[in-house]
Amino acid sequence: MSKRVALVIVVAAVVILCAIMIPIYTGKQRPTDRPVAEAVIDKPGTDGTISETDIAAGGTHEATREDEASATPGQSGSISAIERAAEAGKYTFVFFYSDESEKTESARSSFRKTVSRVTEQAVPLEVDTSNPAERPIVDRFNVSRAPMPLVLAVAPNGAITGGFPQQFDEKNLLEAFVSPGTERSLKALQDSRVVLVCVQNASTTSNDVAMKGVQDVKADPGFGPSTEIVAVDPANPAESEFLAALKIDPQTNEAITVCLVPPGKAVARFEGATDKKTIIAALTSSTSCGPSGCGPQGCGP
Repeated sequence: MSKRVALVIVVAAVVILCAIMIPIYTGKQRPTDRPVAEAVIDKPGTDGTISETDIAAGGTHEATREDEASATPGQSGSISAIERAAEAGKYTFVFFYSDESEKTESARSSFRKTVSRVTEQAVPLEVDTSNPAERPIVDRFNVSRAPMPLVLAVAPNGAITGGFPQQFDEKNLLEAFVSPGTERSLKALQDSRVVLVCVQNASTTSNDVAMKGVQDVKADPGFGPSTEIVAVDPANPAESEFLAALKIDPQTNEAITVCLVPPGKAVARFEGATDKKTIIAALTSSTSCGPSGCGPQGCGP
């Protein structure tokens, strides 16, 4: 299968300074040295029938006085809209723009056409970055200097699963939906946390001994707070592309543990039993990680 169009993973704390420059590829053919967290799972959209007019009238969101009154201090109506979508278990596709140019209108038209197909899965949101009322959401995603227009796909758990500056198409946006395991992993990595991906189910062996080292790391006062455990069932079809990115056979009969560090580098893989000392040694071998947490390399002002 040919490599799909590049997407963008956005690391929360450094969105515009470095993460917008990190490409995400989808599909089964991937460079072997590409960070695992860049895997995005393809998921078919729904056949929504909402029209572009309906979206413009009610599907998109502009900050209103009512929204501002109900928002908490420092929170815009747009942020409240994202939170409401998350509560409903939906993604938010955020269309950021700074002017009403022909390029903006063309991108907006493509954006509205696409989200009209996935109304059961995602909520559209349009944000004018030049509007002072939208400053909270602009600051939250650190997009004040991003090339416009820009679309970010925000999963219900807050993970950024796709970033599309200036040019994008329907396929890009539809590929922003990811599996639960990918979603949780991306969120943790974007929060500069270590991810211990535990691939096992009732059919795999060594489950308990595989979890022993993982749980000991999580209980460690130094590493635990900056560590996320993500359980993945290898038999779950939705996780197939995530497993492919991790180079794990979904038919594995033994528990497998993979250690990921920001921005998504796999630093260790264990089949069967794990122990705290070995996992920590693998994590600290990466200069980006230590008891104080992890962070992406080569990023910053």
